[in-house]
Amino acid sequence: MLVIEIVFWLSLAVLLYTYFGYPLLLMGCHFVCRRRASEPDETYRPSISIVLAAYNEADCIRRKLDNCLALDYPAEKLQILVGSDGSDDGTNEIVLEYRDRGVELLAFHPRRGKMATVNRIVQQASGEICVFSDISEVFEPDVPLQLVRHFADPQIGAVTGNHIYNKEKSGIGAGTSFYWKLIRFLQAVESRLHTVCACDGTIYACRRELFPFPPDNTINDDVAVPLGIISRRGKRVIFEPKAIARGDVLQETRRFFRQKIRGQAGKYQVFGLFPKMFVPWPPSRALVFLSHTVLPVLVPWFLVLVLATNIFLWFSGQWYYQGLLILQGSFYLLALAGCLAEKFRVYAPLAAIPFYFVTANLGSLCGFFAYVGGVQKAAWRKVE
Repeated sequence: MLVIEIVFWLSLAVLLYTYFGYPLLLMGCHFVCRRRASEPDETYRPSISIVLAAYNEADCIRRKLDNCLALDYPAEKLQILVGSDGSDDGTNEIVLEYRDRGVELLAFHPRRGKMATVNRIVQQASGEICVFSDISEVFEPDVPLQLVRHFADPQIGAVTGNHIYNKEKSGIGAGTSFYWKLIRFLQAVESRLHTVCACDGTIYACRRELFPFPPDNTINDDVAVPLGIISRRGKRVIFEPKAIARGDVLQETRRFFRQKIRGQAGKYQVFGLFPKMFVPWPPSRALVFLSHTVLPVLVPWFLVLVLATNIFLWFSGQWYYQGLLILQGSFYLLALAGCLAEKFRVYAPLAAIPFYFVTANLGSLCGFFAYVGGVQKAAWRKVE
């Protein structure tokens, strides 16, 4: 019984630290650490290459290209590259319509996956700074200006932007919006403390000369690229809240779940790609990496341990163990209610966060088995 109690309290402590302790710690740093994330130069105008990896995006590629061409940046310093990874729905033909306006199409066959496509686009890029984005999201006009001003600081290797979701009344939508608001706060403080360890795939930029060219089978480019810049080049990655991309939340639970499986499988993969990140130096970088990158991936295992050991400890007769199990049961029942509300298209705000939390962690758990079983491939599936 003693061993079960130890496992229970240690697992609970990890969960509490991940979701409450670390944010509270950063909140304290927010008031103590007053240094700026970088030394920006508002007049800095390097050449940039917008890198767009596409697979069967005929339904939204025009909107994205029009958006990129309308950005507030000198046209002579702006290159737009579209890498089509075996698209067969007319995407290539649409992109070719824009070649007279400077858009370049790189059509690749056979299909190899997003990371392979991004790697090959960057090889063809001429800009000092590469700006990465998804086809489905649109930039605010000043995005390039907000991103590149930080690269005047030689310590900055990459900058991630602020992905804002359009408002949507659904359990997944509410949970996603709440989750990313928290992440943005953490990243803002982490940028001042030392570095963030992951970018947002919808909007980030890096120095082309520092691009690490992760293996073509890499699942998460937005994690592998910043970690490569941090661990191999010794540069920092920061968050810029004013560089905004907008897009819709995934509306179907199965699509969100599938995206979560892919993302978490990719997290396990990058742990093996960048073992130097586990070296606890410098301490501030190690704190961010372990607390914000590693522990959230391991959360599902600790949730299972807390629930399983709590069931055993119910029979100890201690009121606090019984109370904690009742709380857990109530939380999961609320998540189930959120699932049913989603199924019948009823918006239940009270159940939104529990539903999102449980769905995300189930997806994370499945992501581990997808990675170990080798069933998660680098070639992405559309999730919009």
